Order: sequence, then C-alpha cells, then structure tokens
Amino acid sequence: MPVSTTFGYSATEDRIWMSCAAWPQRIWLTRRVARAVLQAAVHVIETAPPAGDARTPTERAAAEHDASLNRPQPGEHGQALRMGREATDARELSEATLCTQFSLISTGGTQIDLVFRTAAGERRMHLSRTGLHRWLRALHLVMAPAHWHDWTAPPEWLTRSYLPPALQSLLDAPLPPDSGLDEDDAPPGAPAG
Repeated sequence: MPVSTTFGYSATEDRIWMSCAAWPQRIWLTRRVARAVLQAAVHVIETAPPAGDARTPTERAAAEHDASLNRPQPGEHGQALRMGREATDARELSEATLCTQFSLISTGGTQIDLVFRTAAGERRMHLSRTGLHRWLRALHLVMAPAHWHDWTAPPEWLTRSYLPPALQSLLDAPLPPDSGLDEDDAPPGAPAG
C-alpha cells in the first residue's frame, strides 16, 4: 500500500514538518536530521548491488531514480507530486513533535524502513525502492527553498529538473527590467514580511 506523506518548510522554525497518514501527529525535522535522512537514503540507493551492470554507482542510481519518477509501477494509477501552501499558524504545526533521531533499515534491496524517533514515540514508514526514490525527491523539493548550504550538496541525479527544456529556460531567465519585481521580491498580493 502506498505511503501518503506531506512535507512543508517553516521559515519561522527553520525546520521541515512531515506528516504521514498513518501517524497521529506531524513531526519536525531539524537541519541535522534532514541531512541524516538525505545522506542515508542516497547511500542506500547508490550502494545497491550492481546486478551485472557495468555503470558506476552514481549512473545506476540516476537511472533508477529516473525510472522511479517517470514510469508507473504495475497496477499503479498515475498521481503527480502536489504542491501547496499552509498557514504558518496551523494547529497541526503547534502539535508537531520533534524528531530527535533517525535510522534507515534496508531489508536486502527491495524494502526500506525509515524510522523517526520522537518524544511521543517511534514513527516508521515502510517503502519500496521506487517509493524511497519518490519520497526522497519530494523531501528534496521541500529542502531546496530552505537554503541549507552548510552541508554537502545532494547528488545531481536527485536535484535535476524534469521540466521540458522550454519551460526550464523560462524559469531560469532573469525577470524583465520592466516587470516591477526584483529577483528577491514576493509576488503581488503576498503578505509583507
């Protein structure tokens, strides 16, 4: 059964919150824990057995990541990652519990358990390798705006854009001088900080 997970970044807390449909409350991931999660997941993905594959571990991980994101699994109905916003004072955030320790348990290749320890108890997710790739991609998309540059950057296969080149070039282009916005300005109608 697929795991439904939701992430968000709180600039006020400088933390990522995470919820899972099977958990009673959200958890907070600090910069340190988020780094441990990302590094452990990348390590498991890149150290998969080669199975007669002559490619480097990074090339194998990139190919597996692309396939996980772009090819539906047997019997799976397509569902894209959904992005949204939530009020910074949401009740669920005030009730979230801090994750103080993380571990990743690989059961020999196809199944991975992510274990988050909190004062309110252990929170566990059981993922397939494909699920781990998708989950890790979503986590990366939430971590990117945090600008946590004080640690090793994630691998290129995790950070690459999957937009068609024409759309990516629109996002990469500088704003026109007459747009009325500076590069760092909030969009019109956004609350003032």
